[in-house]
Parts: sequence; structure tokens; C-alpha cells
Amino acid sequence: KINGTININNGDIVLIKEQKTAENGQKVVALIDNQEATLKRYYRERGHIRLQPANKDYAPIIIKNGRDFAIQGIALSVIQEEKPVATALPEHKRTEIERFAKLPLNQIICGDAVRIMQQMPEDSIDLTVTSPPYDELRNYNGYIFDFEGIAKNLFRITKKGGVVVWVVGDQTIKGDETGTSFRHALYFKQVGFNLFDTMIYLKPPRGAVGNNNTYWQTFEYMFVFSKGKPKTINLIKDRENKDERKGDTGTKRMYDGTLLKLNRAGYAKYGRRTNVWEYLIGKGHSASDKIAYEHPAIFPEKLAQDHILSWSKKGDIVFDPFMGSGTTAKMAILNNRKYIGSELSREYCEIAKKRIECL
Repeated sequence: KINGTININNGDIVLIKEQKTAENGQKVVALIDNQEATLKRYYRERGHIRLQPANKDYAPIIIKNGRDFAIQGIALSVIQEEKPVATALPEHKRTEIERFAKLPLNQIICGDAVRIMQQMPEDSIDLTVTSPPYDELRNYNGYIFDFEGIAKNLFRITKKGGVVVWVVGDQTIKGDETGTSFRHALYFKQVGFNLFDTMIYLKPPRGAVGNNNTYWQTFEYMFVFSKGKPKTINLIKDRENKDERKGDTGTKRMYDGTLLKLNRAGYAKYGRRTNVWEYLIGKGHSASDKIAYEHPAIFPEKLAQDHILSWSKKGDIVFDPFMGSGTTAKMAILNNRKYIGSELSREYCEIAKKRIECL
């Protein structure tokens, strides 16, 4: 018997996929104390697990460390039992999400990212640069997010040829890495994005990161997703070549013994950089202003700028659904792009807005 409050009525059939792990926000069948099975939304939070019912009249179930708990599967869909239709139905209006009359350009909106994206028109964003609050590596004022809702709506609002840069890492729990980054990447592909490049954000080793029995972890992933072929590619060329030479001519011996004349390209002093980008972090490095450090987890301004320059052009619209300290918006402004940001935490909204006002 499964007890649940996720919009399920007697007689309904629930399709369950058997698996032992889940992402925050997914509907799970959970076994508690090896005797009670329940169907609720799953949220892993700092120091405990919260099982959230859909019905607000019911309190969530809090599973603290040490209590017997196991995920049995993920709810995929609900087949509702057909009920007889009354001859006279009360007339009611269907509630729909109201779209923005026009894009809220150069604004940071305090609110839920999924809800805000649902208000945006399709094919409206050129580039997204963001880093979500993944796993429990930082306390982002206790907020969590609906990853699948974010991914689906990013695909909907991204223009054809647009790009999403998703900066993410993994937490290590009892010697086992969560693999969140890989699950995110595969789901982005599932909703329709191309995985255009898997890049590495390399940073100096500092603090207790990961597992002390492994090599020191010093990187995060920067997944570059594209909606079709990227419409803008401006590869940064700041890697110094071993030598520099002008183009010349030469010959190549063909299979039949004849010589083919060739025009060979030369090498410039600098070539395209690799897909491993290294940045110094911390005070004096991550941001050029002091306000940014009021946020617990900022990524380097230079990282945001390099992606903005690589995958967009002047006048394009750059979006960040997790605006945080406002780094993406700041670098968009400084590089002559428009921006839109959303941020659930009002405190972080104020930090981001203060940074923008100082420009």
C-alpha cells in the first residue's frame, strides 16, 4: 500500500520507474522505516530529506540522518480513473500563465525562474550563462530548484542557434560523487539540446573539497548546449603557438604517383584556446567590486565575460535564471549586450541590483 498526496485519487493508476536515486523535486515512492511506503515530492536539504505532499493541509515528512529510508522508484505519470460527467457543469475560466507584453530587458526579476520563463515568448533568448545551486555545496538561503522545469523552459525560450552555458559540479557523499553534472547534461540532450562542448572550469585548489582520499578536486564542468548549430561562434584566440609562420606552397604525392600542388595555411602568433579555462578565485580575483562578495558563491566575472564574447554578439539578449550576485548581468552590460535575470532570493536580488547600479 502506498500513501500519497500528489494529486492522486482512489482508482488512479501510477506508473513507476524503479530506481534508487532521485533529483530534487521529483515524485518518488519512498520506503520509510522499512514498513511505510509513500508517494511524495523529494527534496534533499542540508542535514535531512523532506518529503513534500501536494496537499497544503498535510505536513511534510522530515527524514533525519540515521532513519531508515530508501527510494523505491520515480513516478512517471498518473492515469486517472474515468468518472461520469455531470449533465450540468459549472462554467469556469481556465487559468493560464500571462505572458510578458514585451521582454523585460535589462531587468532582474525576483521570483521563481520556471514561472518567469513560462511568461517569456518562445525563441527569445540568444545566450544563457548560469550556475545552478547544485547538490549541497553551498547554502543559497535554503532555496532549491526544479531542474527539469528549468531545462525544458530554457529549450523553449532559446532561439534557434542559441546557446546555454551550464556551470555545475558534484558533491562527494561518503566517498561517492553524486554525478549530478552528468544527469543534468543527459537531460538537456533529452529535451532537445545538442551538447556542443564539454568544457572545464579550472581553479586553484583551496579548502576541503570532495574526498580527501582522492586527488584534490579543482574543477567544475561548463557544459555548452546549443539549440541546433550555434549561430554565433567567436573563439577566443589567446593561446600562444609554438612558432609563427606565413602560408606557403608545397606538394603531396598522390596514389597514382603524381604530385598535387598545395597552398598551406600558416600559423598566427596566437591560436584558439583549449576548452579548459583557468581562473583565479576569491577576493580580488572573482569580482572587481566588493558588493559581489556578499553572496556565498560567485563565479568569476572573467568566466562570464569569456562565454558572452564566445557565443553572442553585441545587442544580443543574455539570460541568467539564477542571477545570484548579478555577475552575468554586469558582464553583459560591460560588453554591450542586453540582459534578463531571475532570482528567487530577495536578498540576492538586492545584491545584484546594487552591483548594476554602480556601473
